[in-house]
Amino acid sequence: MQLEIYQVIVPIISIVFIVSLLQRFWAGKVGWQESMVGGFFWVAVIFFAFFPDLISQKIAGLFGIKSNINAVIFLCLGLIFFFQYKLFLLVKQQQSALTALTRKLALENRQKEEDK
Repeated sequence: MQLEIYQVIVPIISIVFIVSLLQRFWAGKVGWQESMVGGFFWVAVIFFAFFPDLISQKIAGLFGIKSNINAVIFLCLGLIFFFQYKLFLLVKQQQSALTALTRKLALENRQKEEDK
């Protein structure tokens, strides 16, 4: 098996990201769930760099798509849409929390003004 340049560069970059993720975990900046998902993602990237044909053919067979490149593209598009949806939900949740906090502070300020 002849190694291509990306098969050397991608694992090195992935290991850097894994180490960075572990440092942020130990510093308490990310939780264990985020660390597990991030670690799984970067390990998957390393495996995909070393075995691109095998993994892409398995993905194509799983989805019933003839071309392994198209299967990888469709899988990545699906993941992008999923993460976009998760981000949308997170923004909505933060907006609701911010609205509740603003209302609470406004009511507390009003109460303080009335007490004076």
